[in-house]
Amino acid sequence: MKNLVFKAEEQNVKVSFLKDPNHIFENYDESVKYCVVADKKVLEQHPEFKNVLTANNFSIFEIEEAEKQKDIETYMSVIELMQSKNFNRHDFVVGFGGGAVTDLAGFVAATYMRGIKYMQIPTSLLAQVDASIGGKTGINHGKIKNFIGSFYNPTEIFICSDFLVTLQKQEFLNGLAEVIKHCLITSRDSLIRLSEQSEAIMNLDQDVLLKCIKESLETKANIVQQDFQESGQRKFLNFGHTFAHGIESANYDAPILHGHAVMIGMLMALKYSNELGKLEKDELDLAIKVMNEFEYDFKDVKFDTDIIFEAMKKDKKNTNAINLVLINEIGAPFIYQETSEESLKTFISKFIDDFTK
Repeated sequence: MKNLVFKAEEQNVKVSFLKDPNHIFENYDESVKYCVVADKKVLEQHPEFKNVLTANNFSIFEIEEAEKQKDIETYMSVIELMQSKNFNRHDFVVGFGGGAVTDLAGFVAATYMRGIKYMQIPTSLLAQVDASIGGKTGINHGKIKNFIGSFYNPTEIFICSDFLVTLQKQEFLNGLAEVIKHCLITSRDSLIRLSEQSEAIMNLDQDVLLKCIKESLETKANIVQQDFQESGQRKFLNFGHTFAHGIESANYDAPILHGHAVMIGMLMALKYSNELGKLEKDELDLAIKVMNEFEYDFKDVKFDTDIIFEAMKKDKKNTNAINLVLINEIGAPFIYQETSEESLKTFISKFIDDFTK
């Protein structure tokens, strides 16, 4: 499959698509050192790939619980490992794992010696279609996710469909939510094409998956390279996310998968667009039909109108109103500033009643 190259600020980022990850380092430069920040569990699931890393004498920093260890202590441990191995600005940090691992690895790369070369090998579908492009890096501080971070792009990203075969079904669907989102904000045709491929996608057909991932990445890359610092149309990538953050807050004590919250958040955004007279009923019905073709398990999701609403009010994207990404039609998103708290709260309450029947 042909590589994808996109421009992020002044830098070109190359995305390579392949099935077998064991070919990634076939032609690596032996004069360069590599520090691989890796998800230990994923590494154990792919012993041949781990053998490639060890055979090439790469430094490996294994992480057991990525989200819990995405903190200043782990960050400093990676820095100290690299310093002890005399890494310099010509060497590489490699992020191997899901989004939490690549966030951490990217922040290490952004700050070690004021910036070192960075490569990503995302292993979850969510990381492949979302976290891999955009340049967002960071670590958690206190109870706040990504409180410390920066924008910093990798020079190269490797998308390997073989990693997806080991994902649990709901974890796979966790990432697919972002693919569906990209279709909803891009075009009706892309959404219909996704629907036509739904059976092959759920059967993990690797050729179809790579094609689907590439199309999704092209959508995000086209937006990001026009608005790297998220000041304009990149905000459209937040479609469904303001509602989703509210849902995640309602499930704080028993966290749900981010993609599942996004799926519900997108459904809320679609229905609110329709309620406001922006989205036609046939467009709403098509979107819901396609979303229902994928077997999301929402049985453990908790809903609370007040918690969802209060979390939405505190969203960092707000100014003097609650900013929502809604759509006029499939492929035509826009920013809507909701100033009527009563209208939004009433909608949330009604949505919960309908969704939980």
